[in-house]
Amino acid sequence: MRIATVRILKTERLEDLSVRRLAREVKVAPANFYNHYGSLNNLLLEIAADYFEVFREQAAHIGRTSANRTEALKRTVFYFVDFARSHPQLYRLMFGYIPDAYTYPRYRLTAGAAFEDLMELIYGYKVFTISDDFGPNDMAVLGSKVQIGYGMYAMLCGLSNLFVANDSEGPFANASDPRESIVAFLNGILDAFIKGDLPKILGAEP
Repeated sequence: MRIATVRILKTERLEDLSVRRLAREVKVAPANFYNHYGSLNNLLLEIAADYFEVFREQAAHIGRTSANRTEALKRTVFYFVDFARSHPQLYRLMFGYIPDAYTYPRYRLTAGAAFEDLMELIYGYKVFTISDDFGPNDMAVLGSKVQIGYGMYAMLCGLSNLFVANDSEGPFANASDPRESIVAFLNGILDAFIKGDLPKILGAEP
């Protein structure tokens, strides 16, 4: 059923998915669905968790095959945005489509682990794990580090949203090579933060 759902979401929106639609795809009675999943949302959250694991595997591969963390971070951003463009419904499913997704244990664990990996990529070591029992003093020390991680996470989602809503009418829709144009665009944005261009510009204010 997961495979069938992913296949449907290649051409149809999440809003159009239903148990009846999925049952028709796999040629079973709708009631049979509930022998496997408690609800449609449970199935969708399992798929979201699957793709968080795919993201982690790809990020790990990027880390192993990059010359340094800066290159790895850029390649991870490019991969993330390209995934959102290529699989917009899966991207929506992973990031906000289902309310209260974090109450679902496997989704919470895999999404949290992906954020741990992002933090490790930025700092070069394991900053924390979601199983850590943090006290007030620990959080005070981690505060600025976590803020950087959430800032990068927000940048990833924001950049993806530029293209995922309607890629056919996006800013590079008419480019001869949209993917190459997007890579150059993302590279410029990342350099502005990595190289400190923004602080320089703000510091030049009268």
